[in-house]
Amino acid sequence: MRLFFALAILLLCPGFFSCKSTKKLFDEGHYERAYFSAIDDLRKNASNTSALQLLPEAYQQASRQLMGAIRSAQSGSMTSEKIDRVYTSYNSLQKMYNAAMASPAAANLISPRDYTRELADAADEGARIHYNLGLDLLDRGDKKSAQGAYLEFKTTDSYVPGYKDVRQLKVEAMDRATTYVVVNTINQQFGNYSVNGAFLENDILNSLSNIGRNYYYQFYLLPEAQSKRIRVDQFMDVMMYDIWFGSLAMNTYSYDVSKTIKEPSSSTKEADKSIVVNATVRVTRRIMDSRAAMDCRVSDAGSRQIIFSERFPARYTWEKLTGTYTGDSRALSDKDLAIVNGVYSNPPDYNELYRELTRQIMNNFNSRMRQLYGR
Repeated sequence: MRLFFALAILLLCPGFFSCKSTKKLFDEGHYERAYFSAIDDLRKNASNTSALQLLPEAYQQASRQLMGAIRSAQSGSMTSEKIDRVYTSYNSLQKMYNAAMASPAAANLISPRDYTRELADAADEGARIHYNLGLDLLDRGDKKSAQGAYLEFKTTDSYVPGYKDVRQLKVEAMDRATTYVVVNTINQQFGNYSVNGAFLENDILNSLSNIGRNYYYQFYLLPEAQSKRIRVDQFMDVMMYDIWFGSLAMNTYSYDVSKTIKEPSSSTKEADKSIVVNATVRVTRRIMDSRAAMDCRVSDAGSRQIIFSERFPARYTWEKLTGTYTGDSRALSDKDLAIVNGVYSNPPDYNELYRELTRQIMNNFNSRMRQLYGR
């Protein structure tokens, strides 16, 4: 009987689960979503009974909600927030119209209204309001206001592409909003060491560019800034120094290990015995120490006042352990076995050590630059 009842429900509504979802949206008051869900149901099955019943009421309720939002926003003096709500609501109404006209089953069931004219009028009004707000902000002359002006002009252009001279104003506002930072010097003092540090300039510039991209900062190396005649707001000077690489050092030591293990009994009648096994591990340790430090200073291009100054030190020790053992191998831990099975490799050259040092420095540098430029 239960099976028959379930089959009856499915026969009445082939898209049973879809019907249930649409009805749930409607019952929860999500009329606009229920409307589009019903249209989707009809697209799959033009004779979907539940969708045919829900669609007119969903359209009526969704339209009533959206028109209520429009009337509320239009009361009193118009602001940018209000016109945005008006435009968004008319846009939703127009999407409902377009969806109905694209569905023969829906178009025959309801008489949707075309809001093309109202939507265009709201777009014109939105462009006008945001354009004037952008002009007011741009006239204030400070970077924060210029950033706000750029966003207003960007919104203007989204309402009515190419509205008046908005595209030119967007460029002007962005230029005024942006702080241009020129990496003036990157000095690497290697002394008598032969090291290839050519990668560091790109590492620093890429790091800064990624951090500042969304916060109105642009970074250039000095040659590029000069060739492009970039306005300089800040100078950054970087110096790598105290670069030192130690000689390969080696020492040996040994340690004893033990472990209690179960030893299988030779007789099935006797329990396994617990025994203690022992071993001695003899280790050869090879190490190379290295260190470096980076100073970073940021100054205002106009006043030459120091904005930021910090030292980023780094130390790195390359280590290789190899060894042998005597005694019972069962006493060895995974760490012991890694030493015993370790294969000797040549120590790193200065370039590899310098790379490790700069990785440490750049991690700390990135963290501080996010605090300085990521806001």
